[in-house]
Amino acid sequence: MSSNLKKIIIIAAVIFSILLSFLTGIVFFLKKENKDIPSQNNEQEEQRSKNSEKTELTKKEELTEKEKTKIFAENFAMIYYSYTWGNFSNIESQYHSMAEEMKNKEKNRVEQMKKEIEDQPRKYFSAKARLTDSTFLLYNGNRAEMIINLNIDNFAGAIIQRETIIWVDEKGDPYIGDVNNLITSSKNKKIKIDFIKINDEWKISGIENIDE
Repeated sequence: MSSNLKKIIIIAAVIFSILLSFLTGIVFFLKKENKDIPSQNNEQEEQRSKNSEKTELTKKEELTEKEKTKIFAENFAMIYYSYTWGNFSNIESQYHSMAEEMKNKEKNRVEQMKKEIEDQPRKYFSAKARLTDSTFLLYNGNRAEMIINLNIDNFAGAIIQRETIIWVDEKGDPYIGDVNNLITSSKNKKIKIDFIKINDEWKISGIENIDE
């Protein structure tokens, strides 16, 4: 074999080795890159999922708070307008739910009503308010306004405490019949309730009758 041929073979072998190394490097790089892409995609997808879950959780928390606020106002209104003559617990039991200014006004009003009836004979009539519907006029997280519609039944009788808690008719005699027969009238009442958030707690700041 001539020396020139040997040189050509050696040069060809060197070039082949270089090409083989180069191709091996490319294949390794592509494999690594392809392996990294799904990992990055998974991380991005996981982060998007976490962000979505966080957003949904925030929405649910906001909805839950708004719904609780709605129930709070509805219960306040139903208790406020349900009463037995001479008993003001429908108002007094809810002082803790009122803002300070409203609470002071209601306390003064209750004291005035107590004075007005203190020399009157005991009477037996009562009223019970039931929720019809309600809707927010305003809700921004710190202030809220609601319209609440109630149906109020007036009874010629009342629930009182004797040996046990019993119904009596308008004369004060024990009543064991259908209490619906004691209803003398029913009316619809529309009110507006204002409330504010004080130290992360909702308080009723005003209650107003709305004329139809």
